[in-house]
Amino acid sequence: SPMWDTALVSQALIETEYKQHVSTEIETALNWLKEQQLSEEPGDWRIQKPELIGGGWAFQYSNYYYPDLDDTSMVAWAMHRTNNKSYSEPIQRAANWVAGMQSRGGGFSSFDINNTHFYLNEIPFADHGALLDPPTADVTGRAIAFLVL
Repeated sequence: SPMWDTALVSQALIETEYKQHVSTEIETALNWLKEQQLSEEPGDWRIQKPELIGGGWAFQYSNYYYPDLDDTSMVAWAMHRTNNKSYSEPIQRAANWVAGMQSRGGGFSSFDINNTHFYLNEIPFADHGALLDPPTADVTGRAIAFLVL
């Protein structure tokens, strides 16, 4: 994914001892990501949380309906690590959105909230098992790591 890869590469470059030599590239990458943040788009997540203001990033281009908590956490985390004040607003919007998407049990899912009706996987046409979006350890870990910054 362009969002995920750009966030990870930015984080890796920030981590190196040579970051001063690539600061322009990091800033260019993060400025591009800043422009990709979804705020007013009609995402499916709004069905469960209509009052929540958008602030996520999607995994791929032109995916206005499905921002995900994983990419959002990684992008905003990379922005936070630069200490660049121009990223304050997108970081705050991302934090509010991620926190607002926490499921009842405390975990975080990829795209949805409280979508844990496991009986749906027993319906014969649901043989691919993709009707749900339960919280997972990896997404929850990245969401919490971002939110505690």
